[in-house]
Amino acid sequence: MAKLTSEQDFKKEISQADFKRIYLIYGEEKYLVKHYTNSLVNKVTNKKTNNIDYIKLGNNADLQEIYNACEQIPLFSEYRCVLINDYDFEGLPESDFKELDNYFKDISPSTVLIFSMPTLVIDSKKNGKFKRVSATAEKVGISIEFQKKNEASLEKQIISWAEKTGCTLRPSNASKIISMCGTDMTLLRNELHKLTAYADGSEITEDMIKLLVVKNTETRIFALSDCIMSGDFKGAYSQLAQLIEQNEKPEIILSTLGSVYIDMYRMRVANESGMTISDVSADFKYGRRDFVLKKANSNSKKYSTSALRKALDIILQTDIKLKSTRADTKILLETLITRLMLALREDL
Repeated sequence: MAKLTSEQDFKKEISQADFKRIYLIYGEEKYLVKHYTNSLVNKVTNKKTNNIDYIKLGNNADLQEIYNACEQIPLFSEYRCVLINDYDFEGLPESDFKELDNYFKDISPSTVLIFSMPTLVIDSKKNGKFKRVSATAEKVGISIEFQKKNEASLEKQIISWAEKTGCTLRPSNASKIISMCGTDMTLLRNELHKLTAYADGSEITEDMIKLLVVKNTETRIFALSDCIMSGDFKGAYSQLAQLIEQNEKPEIILSTLGSVYIDMYRMRVANESGMTISDVSADFKYGRRDFVLKKANSNSKKYSTSALRKALDIILQTDIKLKSTRADTKILLETLITRLMLALREDL
């Protein structure tokens, strides 16, 4: 089959729906890995990821689990779609790895097996087993590596994102956003969501960028909150590790996280009381920052009022410990992340 190097080539591969038996999706640009993994899964399943012919296995799945998932005959779809995220090929004993690698050549033609690396960092030049499985995937399926985009490509990308919402964005202002946020596409996407919501179909100006776009640190804290709310443990701890490496003050991390949950709680209670985003913005004087309430409003609908209250109580408890004890701040924040995830999942 093939090793693809172009985003456009993989788009074409998905659109043609001539599915291969195995896909290996990895690379440094995790936004693209996640985006195209979702696109492929949606295409294979006809956007019916709740059906019995789609299964998502954990990264610690043993060989028998993988075989069982792949060998079942699709019941309601043309294909059996099996997704495994962040599978650790390097951690497999050599005998198991050889067995699995050989199995890839005999997968049922009615099965589409997808190995995606949305958080696992892969050095394909050094990791021997991954390099070998990549070679197998290239023979019997598709291997695609998404590398970081250069600044010129990123400028075109965020201009395109803006245009899809009816907004316009000049190249010079696109460059300014990148200079403030960095080149991580997930962070850039989050910032564009804010800007397009604020611009509301008009041009995204330099003044808007100065007003709304946050520096890398705050963006990463917001990304941390997104990981917590989506139940992405690895992503959350990765974001926290980056913040700690940057020597960000734990008080800032906790304060920003707290503001996200306060916004959600306010919108949750407002919705229960028949109030609007405009009402909340006026009552709590959000002013030109009322765009944060739009996202909070959407997120708040995923959780019960009691779950959000519990989350706020957990943040308060952590704040008290942070200010009144000599406990290790890293452990406090890691514990906070775990407790928040558990609290928000209780009512799901």
